[in-house]
Amino acid sequence: MNKLYDRFAEEAREAMSSFPDLQLCIREDSLPYLTGDLFLFDENDVMYDKYSIRIECPNDYPNSFPLVYETNQRLPHNIDWHIYGDGHFCICTPIEEYIYCAKGIMLTSFIKNQVVPYLHNQNFREKEGYFLNERSHGSMGILESLYDILQINDPIKVYSILVYIYENNKPQRTSKCFCGSDRKYRYCHKEGYEVLKSIGQERLFNVISYLKRIYSINT
Repeated sequence: MNKLYDRFAEEAREAMSSFPDLQLCIREDSLPYLTGDLFLFDENDVMYDKYSIRIECPNDYPNSFPLVYETNQRLPHNIDWHIYGDGHFCICTPIEEYIYCAKGIMLTSFIKNQVVPYLHNQNFREKEGYFLNERSHGSMGILESLYDILQINDPIKVYSILVYIYENNKPQRTSKCFCGSDRKYRYCHKEGYEVLKSIGQERLFNVISYLKRIYSINT
């Protein structure tokens, strides 16, 4: 195994102390993975359901989420269920994943903060027929993430702000915000700038290029 896989295996052993029904599997013919059951607990800490899952190490861990699969064919492989055709979970939008990974991902916190809430939502969908909280699919889901970060609901304006963030260094705290609001940067888009800059220039460029292509933006 290379160093990334070694790291995943080490973090997997740590995660097993919090999730004892998961087991680490290391084989010469595959990437390391965790497999077993994750139990869901209600607000009174009473277990009400469980899912059998497999968590695989991706080739670029920890820069991307581990791939998570439900192994009992309980959930349909359908994007409307936020599950890709090959069966791995669509846990959040790419933007949200980039930001989460940029902060520093650890397997235990990933399971607690991403996988478990995702399964709670899936369980709600199974029982009620709809998700309690849901992002749109595709480009609209990406835009919704950016709308939340920037507090702007205009794709062209979002695009122009992303280009500014990509091309410029961090503004002075007391300068006027680059969004044109006439407010000081520190009171306006300081947090949005820092969050989006944290994902790295390459990923930021890819998001900009995607929005330009999807919305036929001419610059």
